[in-house]
Amino acid sequence: MKSTFFALLGLAAAFASAQDAAPPVDEIVAKANRMSYYQGQNGRAKVSMAIKDSQGRERTREFTILRMDLEPADATNDVFTGDQKMYVYFERPADVNKMAYLVYKHVDGRDDDRWLFMPGLNLVKRVAASDKRTSFVGSDFFYEDVSGRSP
Repeated sequence: MKSTFFALLGLAAAFASAQDAAPPVDEIVAKANRMSYYQGQNGRAKVSMAIKDSQGRERTREFTILRMDLEPADATNDVFTGDQKMYVYFERPADVNKMAYLVYKHVDGRDDDRWLFMPGLNLVKRVAASDKRTSFVGSDFFYEDVSGRSP
């Protein structure tokens, strides 16, 4: 019985000291805000996105995302905090082939500039800042999700 008591007491002391070692809340929030920027230098990603409707039918979109950083990332933590340009080019399926989405991401407080090119209509449509939280190509993602968020 005494050994169980001392084991629990030791465990409680270890837990209390582990809580003391936790970083302060403002440090955690600052790190989370930094992570909302894309990490590293310029980037490229091939993406396959499956979209299911309410009847369970599935559509797939395949696209490439290119990101260009307009100034160097912070050398101390490899987090880019300057303006960025994003280019999303759709390859599949045929109904979205050659569709493109371009974003000029500002970090100085101005709204980001967003455009969508629809080749079937030969139309370039500016995506209004108020529409950044609307559906991206019929998915559950928003335009803002694809082009990054500013902390």
